[in-house]
Amino acid sequence: MLILHQFLLGDALMATSLLAKARERFPEAEIVLACPPGQAALYDSRPYGIQTFPWHLRDFASIRRLLAEPRFDIVYLMGENRLSFLARAIGARWIVGFAGETPTYKNWLVDEAIPYADQPEAWTDTAARLVDGPDPRPFRLEDWPLGTVTTPTLPERYVVLHVGASSATRFWPAASWRQVADEVRCQGATVVWSCGPGEQYLLDEVGPQENELTMAGNLSLPQLRAVLASALACVCPDTGIAHLAKVAGCPLIMLFGPGSEILFGASRFFAGQACLGVGPALFPCRNQRSVHYREVDWALRCFRQAGDAVGCCAMPQCMDAILAAEVRAALINVIRNWK
Repeated sequence: MLILHQFLLGDALMATSLLAKARERFPEAEIVLACPPGQAALYDSRPYGIQTFPWHLRDFASIRRLLAEPRFDIVYLMGENRLSFLARAIGARWIVGFAGETPTYKNWLVDEAIPYADQPEAWTDTAARLVDGPDPRPFRLEDWPLGTVTTPTLPERYVVLHVGASSATRFWPAASWRQVADEVRCQGATVVWSCGPGEQYLLDEVGPQENELTMAGNLSLPQLRAVLASALACVCPDTGIAHLAKVAGCPLIMLFGPGSEILFGASRFFAGQACLGVGPALFPCRNQRSVHYREVDWALRCFRQAGDAVGCCAMPQCMDAILAAEVRAALINVIRNWK
């Protein structure tokens, strides 16, 4: 069987529940995960016994390699039914996807359409619905071994503060990060600062101390996962690295401004680890209900882009509303009770 997607990192990692359930439901099956090339190395340790197939929509050579694969009995589409056309082209015998993607033509070739949950539910748990049967066993780190990777020399006790995000609407003020860093030091731990490629300016605004390690997009995803696995905790906006912390078994404090804690925070599948959300429960402009191009009545979120143009967000007040004092309290809770 083939699990086919072109998701960004966060959505892909939230769907780890789908890998777990597919393996439980089909213990003898050959399961192939076709994912963006930048994510493939994360799966080198063969979680749930899957194989990876790196590919990209704009890389015709990778599509040709996919066409040359033996015919798949089942293709699961994580959330993008537009990929059903490719699934049919490679000879899939049965295609399973979520119902209701817009525009409607994207659903034409889906043989089995699974509805989204009609009650509030983490998207991680929704992803597993593509395979029939009960929920998979909750995630355990041994299901996804860390593998052997080289990491920078790390302090004995440290907390990762990841200041970057996939959208500028999720950036938290530098002054707030400095307050949380002060709490890390008060707890007798070292701050390890992190951001993505091209986000060094965010760290410059915060001003790390000289003895603190900074990782400005210079580690591979397997390396960063290994760093997270040994951390006391991670504080991170609702972005891909937060979900990387989940599959690293790292206690997590997530900052929710435009995002939905119900959709993207704690879940049944990741119930074995701390995942504490901090941010306003409701916010006036968190009023969009689309999830992966599907209208979901109970989902309240904001996916506007940063900017001054019409329909964009000029100033993410929802992030300013996240109180550093609440994040500090959550961090103390995690350090004292989970590590």
